[in-house]
Amino acid sequence: MGENNKKTRLRFLHCSDIHLDIPYIGLSADKSEERRRALRSSFMGLMQYVRDSSIDVVLMSGDLFDIRYATNATAEVLIREIANCPDVVFIISPGKHDHYNGNPIYTSGRLPKNCYVFSSDKLSRFDFEEYNVTVYGWAFMDDKLTENPLVDRHVDDGSRVNIVCAYADLDGDVDSDSCPISVSAIKRFGADYYALGSRHEASRFHSAGGSKYAYSGSLECTGFDEPGFGGANVITVTYTAGELSIETKRVPFGHVRFETEELDITGVNTNNEIISRISRMISQKKYDNETALRVELVGYTDPRFNVPTAIESDAFGLYFFNMVDKTIPLYGTESLKRDMSVKGEIFRSLYPDLTSADEERRLLASRAFRVALAALENKELPT
Repeated sequence: MGENNKKTRLRFLHCSDIHLDIPYIGLSADKSEERRRALRSSFMGLMQYVRDSSIDVVLMSGDLFDIRYATNATAEVLIREIANCPDVVFIISPGKHDHYNGNPIYTSGRLPKNCYVFSSDKLSRFDFEEYNVTVYGWAFMDDKLTENPLVDRHVDDGSRVNIVCAYADLDGDVDSDSCPISVSAIKRFGADYYALGSRHEASRFHSAGGSKYAYSGSLECTGFDEPGFGGANVITVTYTAGELSIETKRVPFGHVRFETEELDITGVNTNNEIISRISRMISQKKYDNETALRVELVGYTDPRFNVPTAIESDAFGLYFFNMVDKTIPLYGTESLKRDMSVKGEIFRSLYPDLTSADEERRLLASRAFRVALAALENKELPT
């Protein structure tokens, strides 16, 4: 950083994978629409944080929108919120789901002048002399990018604060079409911070040589494969007496946390006991009305016991509740190994699949065994 630089402390906010207007998987239609509204609210909350927290630069590293679902009303929200932060620099690196050629807002000229959008799948840069900062990045021009833009490249001026803002698949599959890059390329390139996007679950802040890098994850988690609260990263860069230091922290913005818990109910034979165990777990974990919880029931149960299939979220005071039965009907079945009736024959024929290492085979065999027993005993099996 040069001696004439007027600012020796810079604050960056790094967000990605916001997916404005995306539907929420695993929720009911009304809950999904509610979550879409909450996502807009979270985005506006993030922008208010930018205004209130002396953020200098916002790094948006891909999938700000999901162009399959994006609406003009949401585009207007983005334009208005950026315009309301006239002293903040916004950098957008279009990703796989909001690629440059497929998202009209990037080429419409409607974005405020303080918003900069990468427009090439080759490495390019924006320079901000008032901050002595260079931000490198690239854009997905369509929904695939198979080359690593950092290969054989290095920062142009190591005396500046150098940032990379990009959607990329770090150390992913060799044949990844989501812009495969490597930690070794990060080390060689030599930027101070890499603001990465493409993964909905936030990563820890990692170091590679003198660089730091992280995935910010989604602003608002969209399903059970993204545990916890969504949020963004804040990076504070300080330059004192010729030395550059970087401080990082995670800031939550999500309204709802998605969590999955496994509950072993081996030997349990009443619905009340299952409900009681779930209630105790929820209390111990301190889950509340901001929690979407999926409970996977595992273990061995009596073949004649019907695990409950529908328990309302309100029963536990949660935002959303879902239960998945992954139990195996092998509890108390030793006698069936020697049973010479049709029931024993069915059990023995299904036993290899009931004890398979393949979960899908186990669950399919479990359902088949329960259905067969119910038919033999002239009972109705819950759907």
